[in-house]
Amino acid sequence: MPLLFIMKEKKKTLRKVNIMMEVICKPVGPVQANCYMVLQDGHCLVIDPGDDAQMLDQMLKAMNVTVDGIVLTHAHFDHIGAVDKLIEIYGVDVYVNAAEFDFLSKPEANSSGLFEGIDRMSLKAKPVELKEGANRIGTFDVTAYYAPGHSAGSTILEIGDNLFTGDVLFYESIGRTDLPSGSAEQMRDSLNFIKSLKKNYTVYPGHGPSTTLDYEKTHNPYLMYNLI
Repeated sequence: MPLLFIMKEKKKTLRKVNIMMEVICKPVGPVQANCYMVLQDGHCLVIDPGDDAQMLDQMLKAMNVTVDGIVLTHAHFDHIGAVDKLIEIYGVDVYVNAAEFDFLSKPEANSSGLFEGIDRMSLKAKPVELKEGANRIGTFDVTAYYAPGHSAGSTILEIGDNLFTGDVLFYESIGRTDLPSGSAEQMRDSLNFIKSLKKNYTVYPGHGPSTTLDYEKTHNPYLMYNLI
């Protein structure tokens, strides 16, 4: 049975009314990249729809939500495969770090051209810049932290008390740095930034289970011992 994780948090509005925020995780595609659907007050933000567009569409329609947009932590093939189809269905924009605009259309840049058994991927989507710092996407406030290392435009997303870390930070591990535009030196700087964050965020990575920032600071060897 496919894995489906649902996480909830309470968010206070300016009127001090608690509106429930849900984070739904659905692993998709051949390498089981995590696609996240962030739900709040009847609206949804889709993060990293890497594959299985029909299934994601069915889930979104079953939840009867308004899709406000698509946001990418980065633009490798396993995180972008359903983007064009969801844009066609819902008429929304896709937001990504401008450093990876060309990844959407170039198989070598998005790494789909590098692996045997993976179809070369070239999207038609015209991305909108995900700016570093505060972004308002539909009804959602998204703070973007540029965190290169896994790829040139890797970006961590803060939404409420949640961090969506893409392939920068995993449960007790980190993303690889040997793909095109990857950099071990930049990854080291990005990990140092993560260590500087004070809040105990819930961490939703690009692959694998969710975790918390405090847990990773005390159990993830790449944060504990500067192994990279």
